[in-house]
Amino acid sequence: MEGAHLGIFSTLGVTMSRFALLGASFLAPVFLLASVSLGSADEDAAKASAASTFTMKPATGETPFEITTVNTRFETDQMRVTVGPDVGKPGVDLYQLVEIEETHVNKEGPNSDSERVSSKVKATVYSLSAAGKGPSRFTIEAEGDESKVDGPYLTITRWGCCASSSTDAVYSQETGKYLFNTTSFDKYSRWADVNSRNFQRLIAYHAMPTEMDDSVLKGAPNAAIVISYASASEPLQRVLVTVPKELLESDDGPINWTPKLEVSNKANPKPSDHIWTDVVDADPAQVMTGVTIQLTLDPKHKVVIPLNGDKLQLDKAKLPKGWGLVETAL
Repeated sequence: MEGAHLGIFSTLGVTMSRFALLGASFLAPVFLLASVSLGSADEDAAKASAASTFTMKPATGETPFEITTVNTRFETDQMRVTVGPDVGKPGVDLYQLVEIEETHVNKEGPNSDSERVSSKVKATVYSLSAAGKGPSRFTIEAEGDESKVDGPYLTITRWGCCASSSTDAVYSQETGKYLFNTTSFDKYSRWADVNSRNFQRLIAYHAMPTEMDDSVLKGAPNAAIVISYASASEPLQRVLVTVPKELLESDDGPINWTPKLEVSNKANPKPSDHIWTDVVDADPAQVMTGVTIQLTLDPKHKVVIPLNGDKLQLDKAKLPKGWGLVETAL
């Protein structure tokens, strides 16, 4: 490489290309080798390590470099069992090891704006016991910039940019299933829930604009919101909220909404993000009923959907004029 193209620096009379040094140190990936071992009774029951890598190469256009980082970490996770023969048994929890690999590809460099090329998260879940690390139970892969393990859930976040908001894709760490996306502004209450002694239901919303709208809101023209109904282990319903086309770009549209999702029932008439029902029954349809779900977007726009028989009752919903509901495949 010629110094005229890549820059020259001089130290003690020795002229060197600083990018030649970068080529030697950066263009070759840095590897931490992966290994797993089981010890004897006097040693660790299990050990695991995984590779993290960094690569750098020239980029096209005004940005000097394309940087790829692959970072891997391990987290343990514990949760109550909600599916299978062990449901309800005292002292039976699911204990797991989660191996998370986050890959980021960016165009960046000195005196230039950073540009995301791609980013994804891969999470592989293993069982853990006194015998050590078991086989892989399932793997979750999705677009996203960061991830968080939180009890029953794995959250994969796609960051917002400019006018768009961040959105969280939430997965069950018990089954590996995708539950929903949420754009709640309240980090302490990302969804509403209805709880009973033996059942739990989650209600979440994703509202545009975000950088994931093309995939999350696909399925109906002019869809601006998706409302999801789920248990902690699987999705149950997903409903698109459609609005008049002219509203999408207006000052009364999504760009200025401040959504608030609440639930209520006869025993809890004041809307909130959490209610409890005392009904006890083996059939969730007898428990998750008589609930009102309310999504307030601004003083002019509100969506109200009844929940009866463990199902969102779309034909009884109350909507602003010209709005609609479309149930989509899970």
